[in-house]
Amino acid sequence: MFTMEEIELLSDEEFIEAEKQIEKLYAVWQVKNLRGRAAVFHDDQHINQPRKELKAMEHPSFDAEAEIAFRMKPVVDSLEGNMLIHPLTTPVIEVDETCTKARGTWWSVGIEGLSKFREKPMAIVSLGMVPGTHVKMNGEWRILSGNWQRTTKNEYHAGWINDMQVTNTRPPLSKEEDRNFLGKYAYMKDEVRKPVPAPPEKDTWNSSPEETDVSWLYKNL
Repeated sequence: MFTMEEIELLSDEEFIEAEKQIEKLYAVWQVKNLRGRAAVFHDDQHINQPRKELKAMEHPSFDAEAEIAFRMKPVVDSLEGNMLIHPLTTPVIEVDETCTKARGTWWSVGIEGLSKFREKPMAIVSLGMVPGTHVKMNGEWRILSGNWQRTTKNEYHAGWINDMQVTNTRPPLSKEEDRNFLGKYAYMKDEVRKPVPAPPEKDTWNSSPEETDVSWLYKNL
């Protein structure tokens, strides 16, 4: 914290640097809120509901057509008994020098009530990471890339050692297909789990300046 007397003693260069740091902190706050709003719409109940656009639909690298098609495709027969709650924790966010690009990762501990095809809902505990790249477009932060990356997803009583549910899709995925999708780095009791995705490091925007570069996620492989 600066007193007014200390601010008045700053040189022009020091004042500009302080402004830059404040702008970065403000960007981090905005990106946190952006991802928090996105987590609210992580369930079928919000499909087709009016919403503020949170993704970078106008970015040249973003597949807007595929995104809209995904939103229009429900993955359960009935919403009765279904629940998806995935709060985000432990953010690691790095903003670039222009304060127009940000990389981040979050851990998420979720609880789900999952009823795929009108059967009795299953109580599920799910742990995973949400990595992503964010860009500022027309004065607002948007999500450019980064989806939920599952670590565990198991029936509540069975535990993740004895039970691992696959991603819920239509048509259902085989375990091999799921392993190539959101379960790519999920826990397996006969494997040593790799620490992927990785959080962005302090120099992430110097070492990988392009916002479409996702190599920073896999530095631990």
